[in-house]
Amino acid sequence: MNGAGRHILVVAWWFPPLSGGGVHRPLQFVRHLVRRGHRVSVLTGVPPKGERLDAALLAKVPPEVRIVRAPLLDPFRAWSWLKERRGGKPVAAAPAPPAAPPPTARGARWRDLITEAIALPDRYLPWLPLAVTRAALAFRGGEPELVFSTSPPHTLQLVGSALAGLFHCPLVLDFRDPWMGNPFRRYASEAFRRLDAALERRAVAAASEVVLNTPALERSFRARYPGFERVRTIPNGFDPDAYAHLPPPTGGAHPGGVELAHFGQLYGLRSGKYLLQGLATLKERDPAAFARLRVTFIGGIDGEAGFRAQAEQLGVAGALSIPGALPHAASLARQRQSDLLLILGPENKEPEVQVPGKLYEYFASGRPIVTLSRAGGAIAEILALAGVPSERAEPDDPAAIATALARSIAALADPEAKAAAAAGTARFRYDRLGDELLATFERAWSRGPDPLPLDPSPAGAVPAGR
Repeated sequence: MNGAGRHILVVAWWFPPLSGGGVHRPLQFVRHLVRRGHRVSVLTGVPPKGERLDAALLAKVPPEVRIVRAPLLDPFRAWSWLKERRGGKPVAAAPAPPAAPPPTARGARWRDLITEAIALPDRYLPWLPLAVTRAALAFRGGEPELVFSTSPPHTLQLVGSALAGLFHCPLVLDFRDPWMGNPFRRYASEAFRRLDAALERRAVAAASEVVLNTPALERSFRARYPGFERVRTIPNGFDPDAYAHLPPPTGGAHPGGVELAHFGQLYGLRSGKYLLQGLATLKERDPAAFARLRVTFIGGIDGEAGFRAQAEQLGVAGALSIPGALPHAASLARQRQSDLLLILGPENKEPEVQVPGKLYEYFASGRPIVTLSRAGGAIAEILALAGVPSERAEPDDPAAIATALARSIAALADPEAKAAAAAGTARFRYDRLGDELLATFERAWSRGPDPLPLDPSPAGAVPAGR
C-alpha cells in the first residue's frame, strides 16, 4: 500500500481496558492497522471509577501502539460525589426552606436546560480541551498523518476535527451510532437541537471521509447531507482469531430444554418489557413450548428490580435467569453453548438504523438468532446479508414475539440447526473490514486535508465533496 508506515492517530473513548460493545471496533481496527505496518497512536480517556474493565482486552492491544490518556472532568460525576460526601443531601449555597413545595414543571424544565447546556453534544464535552492539549503536547515533533475519530460519544468527533486542523492532516470520522436522529436522544429545547445539528455539520464539513456502520445509517446520513459523496458503510464485525480455540457451537446450555440467551445491556428503548409480555403470551398459547424455554440475560439490566417485578406479575419469572456479565472471552464461549441468541432492537416506531455490535459476534457463534426488530430496519438488513437462520418479530408486539419464539424452538428439531452455518458471515471478519478502512484512508490521503465550506442554513446540507 502507498500509505504503509504512516502515523495514524485513533481517537476513541471506548478502548481497553474499558469493556463493552463500543470497544471492539476501534480495538480491532487498531490491531489491523498495526498488522499492515502502520504506526498507530490512540488518544483515549482515563477509565472512570466504577466502569467495568477487562484486562484481557487490554492485552490484545499491540505493544507498539502508543496510548495517550486524558482524564474526563465530568461535572455530573462530580455532583454525585459531592452529594455522597454530604450524605446524599443536595449541595447548595443556602438550606432549602423547611416546607418547600414539590418541584414544578417549570423548575424541572430549567434543570433540563442547564443540564443540556453543559452537555452538548454529550456529557463528555469537558474532555475536549484536555484531550486536545494532551495530544498536542504528546505528538509534538511526531505529528500524525491522519486522524481517525470514532463515536459515540460524539464529542470525540469535535476532538478529532480540532486535532486534524492542528496537525494539518486528513480527518476520517466514524459513526457507530447516529449523532442527529438518534431515537435515544431527546432535547430540552429546539434551540439545543439546532445547536447540536450545527456541531455535527461542523465536524462533517472538516472530514475527508465519513464512515458509517450500517447501510441504513448511511442512507439516513445521505438524506441529511444531500450531495455529500465522501461517505461509505463499513459494518461492525468479529475477530476470527477470538474463536480459534473455542469449543464448537453445540448449544445445550439448558439440558432437556431450550436456552434463549441475550448478551449485553438492557436499557432505555431496549427495555425487554415486550419480551416479557411475549413470554406470557407463549405460556398461554403453548404451555409445552414455554415449559422448555429458559431465557438467560448475561449482562446488566437497567432497573432490574422493576424488570423482575414485571416478570413476576406476568407469571414468567420462573423462565428467567439473570447471572450477570462475563468477561469478553468467556462471553464468546458461552454464546456457542446457547441454543438461541437474542437481539433486541429499540422499541421505536421507525425502523432502526443501528445494529448492536454483539449481532456480529453472534454470527461467529454459529447459533440461530431471534430478533425483536422492525421490518425494513438495519438489523433485518444485516441478517439478510449474512444469511443466518433467524426469526424476527416487531419489538413491541407480544403476539408476534410469542410466534417467533415458538417457531425458533420448533426449528431446533432440525439437525441442520444444531450448528447454524452462514457463508455470508465471512464479509464481517475484521481483517476484511480493516482493509476496507485502509482503502478509505488511502482516499483521504490522496485528497489531503481539504475541509468543505460550512453551510450555515438551518437545513444543514453540506456541499458535495470535490
